[in-house]
Amino acid sequence: MYLQTIMLLLRAEGLHSCPQMAWSQVRRTVTEFVSPPADLILFCALSTGYEDETVKYVRTGRALLDETVTFVQA
Repeated sequence: MYLQTIMLLLRAEGLHSCPQMAWSQVRRTVTEFVSPPADLILFCALSTGYEDETVKYVRTGRALLDETVTFVQA
């Protein structure tokens, strides 16, 4: 929820962001550049910036809500 909140705040200011959660898998490599204290690791990162609308890219599709969610009536 922490990153989601930051991402929503960034969008409110006109910025785009991309969470990157795989940093913990390459922590030894990252440590060489970031030099965190010995008892900490970089667990995630968040790329932030303005969208370059001149760059062409394909947006990835998303599954339909019915394919991924089951609503249960209480």
